[in-house]
Amino acid sequence: MADCVFCSPIDHALYDDGRVAVVSHEDRAVRGHAMVVARRHVENASDLPTQEWLHFARVQHAAEHALLEATGAERAVLLKLGIQTPHLHVHIYPVRASLTRAEVQEIIDGRVREDVEYGFDEGVRVRIAGLMDQRQI
Repeated sequence: MADCVFCSPIDHALYDDGRVAVVSHEDRAVRGHAMVVARRHVENASDLPTQEWLHFARVQHAAEHALLEATGAERAVLLKLGIQTPHLHVHIYPVRASLTRAEVQEIIDGRVREDVEYGFDEGVRVRIAGLMDQRQI
């Protein structure tokens, strides 16, 4: 779709193999807030053929692992809505395990913003690429 932000070329992806991309959220709620995006225009995971879904899940797994490692967070909150942009994408929010439900909800609602230091994205990019090169992920 021509007017879909995720169907357009994605600049500065943390990972992009033409089927799935991982991008830092431009308005990061927390350090490491990223999205895993299907490159084919579908709205739901169930719209993908099984093999494409398995590949999407593999990339999501690697991205979550890399983001948790890069941030030192113990937990990843995953969220798929598609309300504002009806294109399959899953948000990953690396968070501390000590956060309360209310604190996590503030992050998800966008009431929290965290700056990210220079070079952070490059470190995550390298981690994801390394994990995707491994056969066990």
